[in-house]
Parts: sequence; C-alpha cells; structure tokens
Amino acid sequence: MLKTASTILLIVALFGAIYCLVLIVSPQTVSGNTLKVNEELQNPAVTKAIYDVVRHLGALGLAANIAALFILFNGFKKGLRWGWWGFFITAFIGWGYGLVRFIINGDTKNLIGQLIGIVLFLIGILLPIKIFFPKKPATS
Repeated sequence: MLKTASTILLIVALFGAIYCLVLIVSPQTVSGNTLKVNEELQNPAVTKAIYDVVRHLGALGLAANIAALFILFNGFKKGLRWGWWGFFITAFIGWGYGLVRFIINGDTKNLIGQLIGIVLFLIGILLPIKIFFPKKPATS
C-alpha cells in the first residue's frame, strides 16, 4: 500500500512540477482566461504585471514540488510520520490554494487541473494512513 501511495504521490509531484513549468514558460496559457473575462485587465502594462506574478507563482510552486520530492523519497517512502505530515501540509496548501483561487475566479479550464491534482493527492496521502498512524493497543 505504501508503494502504491508513493507512486501516486510521485505522479502528483511531477504533475505539479510540469504545471509550474507551464506557468513559468507560458503564463498566458493559464492566466489568459482571466484576462479575457475581465475588461479592466486589457491594459498591456497590467497584462505584463499579471504574467510576471504568474511566473513567480510558477517558480515558487516548482520549488515546493522539488521539496515534495525530497520529502517523498526521504520520509514518506520509508514510512516516517514526518514524511506524511510534510507531504500533507505542503501539498494541501499548494493544491488547496489553486483550487480555491480557480473556484473564486470561475476559471473552469484551470480548475480541472487543480481537481485532478488534489484528488490524486488525497488518494495518495490517505491510502497508507494506517501505516503512519497505527491504532494504539488498548491498555488495561
């Protein structure tokens, strides 16, 4: 079960890293929907600023995904509790932020990617929960 969960979480981290690389290389791919919907953002200076912010978010997300890979290989795959918590906290914040942001913006295109990521993350993190948090034996 731990091996299956580790594989799923590896896929999640790689999916997240690829998504972040798209943010860095081609920010208009992700933020183009928001810019089309909102007429106030049609100013070229505003568009450039938004693209810069998206690139920075991509770089931050890429760093978080690289950190998640270290947590995965050095803690989670070994069944260490800190690895579970480390992966849970970082991935929950990352995928949860994207999920909430795209729901608020009404951006269905990007919401689908976030939903895929968070569902895979939840499967991978909850599948081996008994390994990380076994039931304590009853004391008399």
